[in-house]
Amino acid sequence: MIKTGPGNQEKPGIYEAGNGFFFLFSYIIGGKNRDMNYNYLVYFQKLAYYEHYRKAAEALHITQPSLSNAIHQLEEELQVPLFEKAGRGVRLTKQGKRYLEYVNHALHELQVGSDALQYEQIHADAFLSLGIVMAAAYELFPRWITGFQKKTGRKVFYSCVNDTSDALASELKAGSLDLIVSSRVDDSGIVFTPLIDQHLMLITPKFHRLAGRKSVDIRELDGEAFVAHSRNTALHDILADIYRRNHIRVKIISEADEDRAVIGMVRAGLGCGVTTQSSEIFGTDFSAIPITGSGFNGQLCIGRKINTPLSSTAEDFYEYLKEECSHALPLSGAGS
Repeated sequence: MIKTGPGNQEKPGIYEAGNGFFFLFSYIIGGKNRDMNYNYLVYFQKLAYYEHYRKAAEALHITQPSLSNAIHQLEEELQVPLFEKAGRGVRLTKQGKRYLEYVNHALHELQVGSDALQYEQIHADAFLSLGIVMAAAYELFPRWITGFQKKTGRKVFYSCVNDTSDALASELKAGSLDLIVSSRVDDSGIVFTPLIDQHLMLITPKFHRLAGRKSVDIRELDGEAFVAHSRNTALHDILADIYRRNHIRVKIISEADEDRAVIGMVRAGLGCGVTTQSSEIFGTDFSAIPITGSGFNGQLCIGRKINTPLSSTAEDFYEYLKEECSHALPLSGAGS
């Protein structure tokens, strides 16, 4: 609960509305209530605070009749009473209290959005929306943005999403991302340019029979228990094909979407895991061993939508990554 009224009485707070504000926005933007506007919600919130039309109108710097008319229209559109008389003032009805939760949440989210946009405008020269797989998020991406800023002198506001390659490709095609750094995805609407070669690594618990080896042949994995990547990931299909071609039988104990989750379950002793090489797979409480003989030729790529122009910043970042990765150092702990 938060304090929202005179005398600091407790009333429903913005964090209790859950996802209700999504309902509120859909109710405002779509459907029959398209005449409802932002001011109505502000007026409603202020009247709920003061519980008095004159005081609320003075705080809003509008006339009392204007406030009364706005609340009346709001109630007409919602088809529920929001206030009832209480002495010389008013108080929220049961429906009004419930609605206040949504309004508080909605107005808070709008303010957060406004603040974010203003921050970008003040502190950044440009905005860049990127999708990055976890394998590149912790070492490569910080190196890239530092290098890009040094080269261009440009302050960029980066909005980053971490997800699987398939999920990032979907977001790129939907227009919510400018560029993605991921494995190659079979999609004719995206052009992928290779950045870095990837290698398969076996992740084992610290005291596993293969722990400490300099390398492991793929055929040595026959019969092992594994924490696998989920079926919605590109690596799941790649490994399934490798196991099938090499007549390898594996026991799938559990599944996870991301390398970190796979490694966490391996550390807990649930089984082994196979990931692509990245800086986060090297630790002291588990082993990461290069796999040989798999025939895997993976690549970390940068993807962009075909026939879709980029902003000047996105285009410059795209060209920078291609140039940078043409002579880039390998990931930390790279296997041979």
